Amino acid sequence: MEEAGYSLGIDSSTQGTTAVIVDLGSRSIAARAKVRYRDDPRLSAFALDRAAPILPPREEGEADQPVGVFLAALDAVLSDLPGRMLAGVRAVAVSAQQHGQVWLSAGAPSAFADLRAAGSGAAGRPALAERLASSLASDRSPIWMSSNTASEADHLRKAAGGTVAMTALSGSDSPLRFSGAVLRHRALREPELYAACRTVHLISSFLAGVFSGRADVPIDWGNGAGTSLMDWEGRRWSDGLVAAAADGLPGGAAALSARLPELSHPLSRVGSVARYFTERYGIPADAIVVAGSGDNPQTKVLAGGGLLSLGTSFVLMTGGRAPHPAANAMYDGLGRPFLFGCRTNGALTWEAARLERGVGADDFASCERALASVPPGSSIRVLQTVAESFPASPTLDLGRGADFESDYSGVVDSSLGLLLLGSRSFDAGSTDPRETLAVTGGAAASDGTLKRIAALWNRPVARIGEAGAAAGAAVAAAVALAPEPERDGLAAALAAAVSAPEPAVQPDPRFVAAYHGEAGYLRRLERAVAGFMRRS
Repeated sequence: MEEAGYSLGIDSSTQGTTAVIVDLGSRSIAARAKVRYRDDPRLSAFALDRAAPILPPREEGEADQPVGVFLAALDAVLSDLPGRMLAGVRAVAVSAQQHGQVWLSAGAPSAFADLRAAGSGAAGRPALAERLASSLASDRSPIWMSSNTASEADHLRKAAGGTVAMTALSGSDSPLRFSGAVLRHRALREPELYAACRTVHLISSFLAGVFSGRADVPIDWGNGAGTSLMDWEGRRWSDGLVAAAADGLPGGAAALSARLPELSHPLSRVGSVARYFTERYGIPADAIVVAGSGDNPQTKVLAGGGLLSLGTSFVLMTGGRAPHPAANAMYDGLGRPFLFGCRTNGALTWEAARLERGVGADDFASCERALASVPPGSSIRVLQTVAESFPASPTLDLGRGADFESDYSGVVDSSLGLLLLGSRSFDAGSTDPRETLAVTGGAAASDGTLKRIAALWNRPVARIGEAGAAAGAAVAAAVALAPEPERDGLAAALAAAVSAPEPAVQPDPRFVAAYHGEAGYLRRLERAVAGFMRRS
């Protein structure tokens, strides 16, 4: 591989869009930029709620974001990157929040193709959000926080033959937040939108299509596995699951199949960069665009072993080459299989615990003082602001503390502890004190949190770079440039260089004792939640 130039990774997440440029020569992050939906004045027109960046729900459990905010944020973040580096970009890969979907109309092919036309990025021409509005069958994108699909998820599970059969076929036990159940719920509720829809993209494939100016780009295997409609082993759409999702919809399975893009390897080249991006931002016209993947698969690119991502949701990813009944089977941004468990009540729940006590959303110094002053496992405090799927449980507010310090520390302990308990059966590293657990995401910046994670998992913990999924996407883009025989070695070298792991935090024996054992915190937490579930 000729190592001159740069690769570009874009991560469109629940709360903002991040861009990372990797220098292919020095194998380092050369530049990064981030825009947050709720803070950036260029995105103020979308008026997303500051506490949870979604549109006002029209029914309980609905969680939509405006498609336009993804496009406006993409324009904003690209304008914040150094032009001289964008001019040297050779490959682009997208990451986006998994399970989110975008419904395109019959006008999408021509609207996307217009991005490839000469002059499309000229000064004075409309930006992405305006010019692609006509390509949308709906301006609302249902995202991974959707929880109004219990009936539809169960319909898919029963059609597959139950939990065991569903997990073996699709890689997961039909989680209610996965795209197929959400698609079915929406189509049944809003048949006029379904009739107007010609293509159902995931957010990552939608943005790969925007970058390449092509509305017909494929969905990658990793994100396809997050739909509950893909045959995990065969890496193709499952006829039976597609038929179940389309049951009762106009046109049946054939009509839904026609709306689903093809599936592909995440490193597949889907085209070159559209002229819009060449003329407006200077990205070379011969830079390749690859299929990309979801945020979890792209983050996993950075770690060969176990990885804990502390973002809007908390996700534990670990090695695994076959579906497991307690996990979700995926493929990462390089096409490698892995398993993960995801708790919806992640960073936003920690933020809610701060706001409830009058502590600022970004007052992380108070959080560090709380974790330093309150011994680990002191009390059972469980806060779930939304229904949880891992393990399945309703909204919870148990054991409110007497003050902010005890309350916040308890929420940190319980959210991490429940993730650990739910993942023990498929995470071999959770019982191997020799294996280092990589940690990334905003909450990973907290030293107090890292100490608790090390003790809970009873293994060394190493914080890796904050760039997360965007850096993983940039690594994947670089790997796509290389001949196949060189890809594994290049991926390992780039991931290690870009993630820049810090020295490992070792588990404190006192903290380990507090969490583990017959009378330890984890046993008490497990009993408390089980007791509540029996009573409710």
